Amino acid sequence: MKSLLGKKILITGATGGFGQEFAKQLHGLGAHLILSGRDKSKLESISGHLGSSDAGGRIIGLINANLSGNKGCEELYDRCLEITPDIDILINNAGIIAYGDFQEVPRDKWEQLMEINLLSTMRLTYMFLPAMLKRKQGHIVLMSSVAGFVGARYSTAYSASKFGMRGFGLSLYGEVRSKGIDVTILYPFWADTPILQSEDYGGKSTKKVIKIVVDKADHVIKESIKGIRKKKLSVYPGPTAKVIHFLNKFVQITGSQRKG
Repeated sequence: MKSLLGKKILITGATGGFGQEFAKQLHGLGAHLILSGRDKSKLESISGHLGSSDAGGRIIGLINANLSGNKGCEELYDRCLEITPDIDILINNAGIIAYGDFQEVPRDKWEQLMEINLLSTMRLTYMFLPAMLKRKQGHIVLMSSVAGFVGARYSTAYSASKFGMRGFGLSLYGEVRSKGIDVTILYPFWADTPILQSEDYGGKSTKKVIKIVVDKADHVIKESIKGIRKKKLSVYPGPTAKVIHFLNKFVQITGSQRKG
């Protein structure tokens, strides 16, 4: 299991529920963090609460960035280079959701979702990967979702972005695994984060999630970091994600047997 002590890690979406947990737990493991998010004051608040950890973790940069377009991604990349020439781990965590029947979600909302959830991940990976390949070391982390292998009703664009994340990660892994670069794809289920309070579109409330299956964000990220340290390709953090992954594989196996 690789040590994260002194590793320079960029976390996008650092002001969200998962992002804050990543920052807190990686900081406690001695990582040197660059936190990116759209709310500058919240980034400063997170940094202030973390301070310096006993393990040597510290915040080396705060970057206010809007990843809903290429310009914002380029600005984030350039700011990172001003802080450090090397990023050891890129955690593509930024993401939003638009609840509702697909045809009732405003087009600009689901297009923005695709920009942030999928295209920003591809753009940032495209920018940071060459230096990693040159050093023959680096780690790309992608925040997919259970909705990335099981389509979620009333979250069609979100599911499409997470399926895309999964395909991107699996394909990228095939290209870079022999070149010293690790890829980890995370597939969490719904957790107790602010994304559950995102806006509904259309004539009815659609985001009804039974509380008993909502996972704890701190536990999800703890398992995610464990998978990252073990250099796993696929991580299903949290009990609900594991159950759904198992059931999905079972259905696929039994379905293929019946066809045969």
